[in-house]
Amino acid sequence: MKKFFLLIIALFALSSSADAAKVDAYRALLESRSYTIRYDNLTPAPRVTNRDSVELYGKSGLALEQNDFFLNRPLSGVITSSGDDRYEEVGYADFFQCRLTRGGENFIFTRYKNKKGDVEYFGSKKGRVTANSRNYLTELLAGESFGDANFSEMMNAIIADSRKSAGAEKYSLINSGTLDDGLDFEDFLARDENKISAIRFYFDGESLVKIACASYGRDAQGNASGSKCIVKIREFSATPDDKLLKLPAGLKDETKR
Repeated sequence: MKKFFLLIIALFALSSSADAAKVDAYRALLESRSYTIRYDNLTPAPRVTNRDSVELYGKSGLALEQNDFFLNRPLSGVITSSGDDRYEEVGYADFFQCRLTRGGENFIFTRYKNKKGDVEYFGSKKGRVTANSRNYLTELLAGESFGDANFSEMMNAIIADSRKSAGAEKYSLINSGTLDDGLDFEDFLARDENKISAIRFYFDGESLVKIACASYGRDAQGNASGSKCIVKIREFSATPDDKLLKLPAGLKDETKR
């Protein structure tokens, strides 16, 4: 991975004056607050437990379907926005974490399938949800959320610097071109004294179809670390999904106003 970043730095020296082209259209969609994004994160963050290391057989083991719940599987996400109204979800298979923002309120709940295969919701309790006040200060400091942390960083990378959060990394376009498979690409780089981050956006014509990112750096003790992520874009359109911008029929609002 370190060799990869040495190459990126060399490209930065050669191409730092490149002008963005295809990414600009998607930056405009994000800033218009009128869009729908659907994506698959093919390389989610490493699991934080080893609960899936138990045997899959015998009386002491978990059933396969139960064990599968703890695996570090690819994530799917949806974000849609229409002005101040916004919805995001992230999860896998039959379990999703969801947040609906309407005006100054956030509704946070999970959507899942029960043992019978029926869809159910859990907010403050099963089938019920209570709104929280929207925390505008956190949004200003941490930036907008776009499902999982990796995809949020990718989207915040292309937002104009004037609209970035206080601690957000500032990315610059360093290179663009066409690959052997016909896909176009645009490379962005952010760096400081401790970390280098690179993001490549892939386009089929004008359509954004894939994003890959990698980072490499050292912590305060000088220990080196790195990470990478690949995301497949299933949709990135200018049309909000209105049916997601209201609470689902199986979830009742119990907020006392």
